[in-house]
Order: sequence, then structure tokens, then C-alpha cells
Amino acid sequence: MSSHDKTPTPPPQRVRIAPWRGPLMLATLALSATITVGLLVSYVTFLALLFVWICLELHTLTKVMAFQGILHWELVQHWMYFFGLGVTWLFMLRPLRTRRGGPKVAMQVFPGTQPQLFDLIHLFCWHLRVAPPSEVWLDTSISVRTGMLGGLKGILTGQSVLHLGMPVISVITAKELAGLLAKELGYASGGVGTLFVHAIRELDNWYYQAAMERDPWVMHLLEPKAKKETLMQRLVRNITRAWMWLAKVPFLILALAARSSAKLAFWLMDHAANRCGANVIGAEGMRRMQHKLSGLANAWEAAKTEVRRGISQYRLPENLSLLIARHVAHSMRESASEKARSGALPGVSEVPNAAESAGAKGAFLVAHLPATQPAATILKNFVEMSRQATYFHYQHDLELNLNEFRMVADEEVLHQNRREDECLLAIRRYFGGMAHPERAMCGLGPTHAAASERAALVREILRVRQELLLWGPQHRAALQEWNIAWQRRRDLEAAAVLSTAGFAVSRAQFATEDSTPAVLRTESSRQRLVMENMEGPLQDRERTLECRFASALGLIWWAQESALTPELLKRRETLPGWVTIFEAMCGALPSFRELLTIFFGFQTLGARFTNMDDPGALLAALQSIVPKMLNLIHQVIATMDGAVYPFAEDGRTVSLNDHLLPRPLPQSSSAGISAATAAEMKAIALEMASQASENIAPYVDAFLSLYHRSYAWLCETAEQAENHFMGGSCLSGATEVLLPHEFMSRKLSLSPQTAIQRKMAL
Repeated sequence: MSSHDKTPTPPPQRVRIAPWRGPLMLATLALSATITVGLLVSYVTFLALLFVWICLELHTLTKVMAFQGILHWELVQHWMYFFGLGVTWLFMLRPLRTRRGGPKVAMQVFPGTQPQLFDLIHLFCWHLRVAPPSEVWLDTSISVRTGMLGGLKGILTGQSVLHLGMPVISVITAKELAGLLAKELGYASGGVGTLFVHAIRELDNWYYQAAMERDPWVMHLLEPKAKKETLMQRLVRNITRAWMWLAKVPFLILALAARSSAKLAFWLMDHAANRCGANVIGAEGMRRMQHKLSGLANAWEAAKTEVRRGISQYRLPENLSLLIARHVAHSMRESASEKARSGALPGVSEVPNAAESAGAKGAFLVAHLPATQPAATILKNFVEMSRQATYFHYQHDLELNLNEFRMVADEEVLHQNRREDECLLAIRRYFGGMAHPERAMCGLGPTHAAASERAALVREILRVRQELLLWGPQHRAALQEWNIAWQRRRDLEAAAVLSTAGFAVSRAQFATEDSTPAVLRTESSRQRLVMENMEGPLQDRERTLECRFASALGLIWWAQESALTPELLKRRETLPGWVTIFEAMCGALPSFRELLTIFFGFQTLGARFTNMDDPGALLAALQSIVPKMLNLIHQVIATMDGAVYPFAEDGRTVSLNDHLLPRPLPQSSSAGISAATAAEMKAIALEMASQASENIAPYVDAFLSLYHRSYAWLCETAEQAENHFMGGSCLSGATEVLLPHEFMSRKLSLSPQTAIQRKMAL
């Protein structure tokens, strides 16, 4: 059949999903646009008149020089006046030179690569009677917005551009994405008033950028030069900053006036755009979507905190969109649980209902989208694109050299935050950073044989303090090397698990000859050997630290009640219980550290679980780690057998194992797996992963939380005892242990990340 014989598919019948805009709204938009443009014209006119005045002053100055001579003292006042006017005029001219700012990190998508997304866009443009966007970009922002191509110049051409924030797509469903697209495209569905809408939105965006823009040389003025800057240089820098700010005040007033005059217009535009979205997914669907998007700002701040910590630890999250989505989900769960505890009814249902949007005019347009389908499924290879955009964000926005950093999954990053926990800060503070929180400071030496008299205990503490001044820096470096080796081993074990699961692992990140599981585990065993070789020297010094630790606690235990404060008396009552917990868990710490190493790989695999295509490879990866984790948990339980948890709420005697693991562990079985079909393998893998997540993950979190809590409580008690009986410890600067990022910076001779931290703060 020839192409002429084919019957073209008729376009769908248009449905009016855009609300009716009356003459009152049109008049409001026209008035707001006129005022906004008029204010800008008035500012340009003011600058032109000021330039004429400066020219007249220059003419007057030239006449004075012609009649009175060049070298004349009266000319100084005229020159200063002319110089002040000229510099002020240049500073006032700077906002007009503002260029349209866009995200540095953005990826353009096309209909050939993302057909489902463009089908939705063209569908809504057809029903809204607007031209489709000329370009569609994906970026790392937390908004979805339409604008004119080229900024203010685009108003003349009529070409628009659509920017989709990938974090937004990661937290909403496909139907909610459709409603969001209908809302954004609905801004341009005003007919005759569309020109005014574009003018108001683009000018408001331009005003904001012009008011907030900072050139690099301006940011350079904000950086204090405490070491090299003289008093005169500091005075000149501060005067220049104040002069620039004062010269910009008229424009700031103008920008505030323009935004204030357009508030009513913005409210009308937003109301009409929200009606477009509600006509597609219903009013309840729009409220649910807004409820999710309301947590994006806090999630973005939390993600920036993760990135700052990652910069200090040289470990960056590899997918910001997924990390932000998990923060949003966590905050929503906490909000729902708080409402449930308070007995309040939630304002927005968390479970979408297909009948909610049935009464909407354009509900049939998105009827083919399941209610629970994530919006990320609309885009092909969304996870990989988000990961690529994250890398670009680090390289271009933060100006990081990615060769110096490890890219880790978001699950790893979330669990790395325990470095900043209050418990770990207490441990680091008491020992001056010379005690690793996952190394036992108990049982290294014989039972404390010092006399119970206060003088003997004080002498023991003073002896250790003096020794710290001698070998503290060497112990600090050795402890950091041990920690780096353990971190590298965890990374290698995680990479081996990913390689077993079929994921591509870059051998360049680990400096191995190959990226096969066997090679990665061989390198991991080498790192384990490094850790074992360092155990002896580290424990010799930790044994000395333990003497100080035990002596400080002995000051409280053997002291008279009259010599203790009420706070110390209260702590002495609960001291035996915390010591019991700490001693029992310290004995199981070597096995638990091995469990942490393997569990790290399970976390990494769980972060990429949704991208698995081969159930056989997934099952093989799970079989390589889940049975090991179960065996290690049994070893930990056997080591702590008989230990009692003394702080049960109901006063009953509860074993420590029952407190940490209230239900029995699942039995791992692999019978008949070799002959199973792909569907059966996938079911077995899902069940194994689910059991591990429901049993092993809570146990690891509970063990770490209780161990760190007991360790920190004892450290705080020992610290209070020393401060009460001896005064505070004052170690030298050479003994103070560096934080991980400081140690790495000195070791690798890296420059401080001041520029990065400043950009993250902005």
C-alpha cells in the first residue's frame, strides 16, 4: 500500500482543561506587565540622565582646568566628585548587564530518546492550544518550570523551553507528573494574555537574577585575607563592598516594587495553572503532589549536607535524585507517624485512589497511567541519566576533581552519617580522637590492678596523659591508616558483590588489574592482612588508653558519696549496667566488624536493586553475602550468650540478645536453585533480600546504636570524673587528632576546599 492510500489518524477531540480567563484577569496581567516594564524603563532613563550629569561635570572640570591650570588645589574637590559619580554610575550599571542564568548541569532530551515524555507534552499542548516547547531539558534542580528560549528575547520569537528537575521526577508518580506538566504548560494557555504572562514571568526572573547575581571578583571581596591582608587593604575591601551595595540599593528597591506590583498577577496565573493540573488528575491528586513537593527543599538541604560530609570523607553520593527521594520518603513517614501518634487525621491521603480524578475533565488523558507507577518510569534510563547529571553537578557546579573521590550509593551515604552522631562526638572528644568507635577499648590488658585510692588513680591518669604527648601523633597516623584500609576493604567487598550481580565496576577506582569478583576479593583480602598487621601496635597503645579509661571510671566508683556531685551520684547508680553492656558487646566486636564489612556490600546492592535484569546474577550475589551475614550474626549472638540488658522498661530481666534481636533469624536454604526457572530465581532472590532487610539490617542498626550509646555514656562519665577530681585535660596541638578530611588533605597535599564549601553554603 502506498503512502497516499493510508488514512491519517485524526487528532483527538480537544477537551478544555484550561480554565476560562475573563477580562478582569486580562486587565490585571496587562497592568502588571506595564508597571514591570515601566519600572525597568524608568531605571534605564535614570541612568541615562545620570550619565548626562557626569558628562556635564566633566565638561565643567575641563573648563576649570583650562582657566586655572592643571595643577591647582581647588581641582581636587572636583576630581573626587567626578570620580565618585563615575564609579557609582558603573556600579549601578552592573544589574543591567545580567545575563539569563540557567543551570550549568542540564541534559537535553529529544522525542526519539524519550517518546513517552514527549507524547504527554504534545498531548497536553494539543488540548491547551499552545505550541509545544522547542527544547526540553533535565537538570538537578528541585522544580519543573517553563520559560522563553533565550530569556526576554524569547518573547519576540514565541519559542519556549521546559526544564524538568530530576529530583522532582524521582518523588512523584506518573499521573502526578502528568498533572505537573499540565500545570506548567497551562501558564501559556491564556490566549491574548499569554504575551503578558511571559513578560511578567521573564522579567520577574530577570529582576531576581540581577539582584542576586555575584561576579567572581565580587565573591573574592567577601573572602577575608586574615594572614596576608593589611589594615589598609581590609579597609579598601570593606569600603568597596559597601559602595557596591549602596549603589545597588535603587535597583533593589525597583525590583521589590516590580515584584510587589505583580503579586496579584502571579496569584491569578498560579491559580489558573493549578486548575489546569486539577482538571487532569483531580484536586486531591494536586494536593497530594504538592504535599510531596513541599519536602523537596528540606531534602535538598539534607542532600547538600551529605555532599559536604562526602567532600570531607572523599566519598560522594553517586545519585542525588535518588538520595533526595529517600529523604522525602523518610520525612513523609515521620510526618505520618507523628500524626498517627497524635491522633490527628492526615490532610492528604498517601495512597492514590483511581476514583479521585474520575470527575476531572481530562481524567481520560491519563487513564492509561497506573495510579502507583513512578514518574521515573516515563523516562528511559532515568537512573543512569540522574547519575550522569550528578557527576556533571560535581564537576561543573562544585568544580570537584572526581578522580580524588569515590562514588558511593545513596544507601551507603545515609549510613555514613553516624560519623556525626552525638555519641561518636563524645567518644572522639574524651580520647582526643585516638579511639576508633568500632574498636574495643575493653579487655586489652589485665584487670585494673591500681589501688582504689584516689591518689593512685590520679597518678595513673597523669601518667597516661604524659605518654600521650610522646606517642600520640604516631598513634593517630596509624589509627587513620587502619581506618583507611578498612574503608577500602568495605569498598572492595561492595564492588565484588556488584560485579557478581552483573553491574559494571570501574577497575580504575580500585587500581586492580581486573574488575571480576575474584580479583576484587583478592585485593580485599590484602587490605584485611594490612589491618591484621596493624593490630599489634595499635592494641599496645590502646591498652594504655584503657588504663586511663578504667582509672577515670574508678574515681567515681570508689569515691565517697560526699565527694561526688548529684550528677555523678546518679551516674554511679547506673554505671554497672552500662559496663555490663559495654563488656559483652566489646567481646563480639571483631565478628561484628566483619559483619559490617559484608553488610556494606548488601547495602550497595540494595541501592541498585530496582535496576537488576538478570535474576540469576542477583541470586548469586545474594547467596555470596546473605549466608555469611547470618553466620556472623550467630557468632555475635554466641559470644554475648548470657549477657543481660539491665534497662528493660518493664523491669524484667531481658537477655542482651533478645533485646537486640526480638525475633529469630530466617534459615538460609539454596536447595533446588540450580534447576529453578528465571521467575523462580527472581522470587527466591526477592524473598532472600526481603528477609535480610527485615532481620539483618535492624540488628546491625540496633547493635551499633546500643554499642555507641554505651561507649559514649562511659566516655562522658569518665570525662566528668576527670574534670571533677583533676580538672580538664590539656593536650598539645601535636597530639590533637585530625579529622578524616584534614588527614587526607595533608597526606595527599590537597588544597583546602574553601571555594567548594562556600558554593555549597550558597
